[in-house]
Parts: sequence; structure tokens; C-alpha cells
Amino acid sequence: MPPLTIGRMANLYSLHRSTLYEAIDKGRVTAAFNGKGQKVLDLSEMIRVYGEPPGKNTSSLQNPTPNADSLPDTPSVIEKFDALLEIVKEQRDELRQLREEVAQLRRLPAPSSDPIQETPATPPKDEDPYGLRSLVQSLRDHDGNADDVSDS
Repeated sequence: MPPLTIGRMANLYSLHRSTLYEAIDKGRVTAAFNGKGQKVLDLSEMIRVYGEPPGKNTSSLQNPTPNADSLPDTPSVIEKFDALLEIVKEQRDELRQLREEVAQLRRLPAPSSDPIQETPATPPKDEDPYGLRSLVQSLRDHDGNADDVSDS
């Protein structure tokens, strides 16, 4: 149970607030501050000092977990539970597949970090059989033959 403010605890125990402030000042009861800066008291601390609250049933102060017997066994609840169970099974299978895929990807060789190695500096000769390179080469060959003819 969350701590209660001094005013609420005084009402619960049928005490005056000043009585609780006096008990805090004398150190009989330990108080704390909540997020709003208010002094609050824990019920267990009050039970230690003052006992159970008079005329109040402590089971009503707590939020008991419902027993399985007290849950309604309506068909809609069972159908919803079955649907949720099916979703959980599908997600488990998908997670298993993703883990297998990650394991396969981890077995692959690491990509090269050197961009020069990834792209060849000179393309293969067969890549440009009738293109610019072959034209330049034929012109060089032709110029060389022309020199041979004029020299004779």
C-alpha cells in the first residue's frame, strides 16, 4: 500500500493530526516525503506504533490478488486468452527465425573496408572489345605502319 499523508492516516486511526506530528517530532513514528513534498506515513510504521486501525478491516486496505476460482469462465475470456496465446506463439516463431537469420549473417565474411580493392583499377580487356581502347590501339598500330611505308 502506498504511504498516506498525515491527514489521511489521522482519519484512518481516528487521531488528531497534531498527535501524529508530535509522534514524528519525538521519533516514535518515521515519516517520509512524497513527490509533492508532503509528509507521508507508511501503514506498516503506523501498525508498529499504534496497532491495526480501529474499526477498519485491513484486508480492504490491501489489493488482494484474485483467486483463479473467482475469475469468470466466460467464453469471451477464454477466446481472448486463446487468441493472445496464439499471438505469443507466432511472435516466438518469428523471433526464432530472426535469430537464425542473424546467425547466418554473422557467418558471412566481413565486407572489405578498402574501397580500392572493391573496384578494379583497370577493367578486363574483354570488357571493351570495340570501344575507345580498341580504336586507340588500332590508330597506334596504323601510325606505326605508316612510318614503316614512308621509310622504304
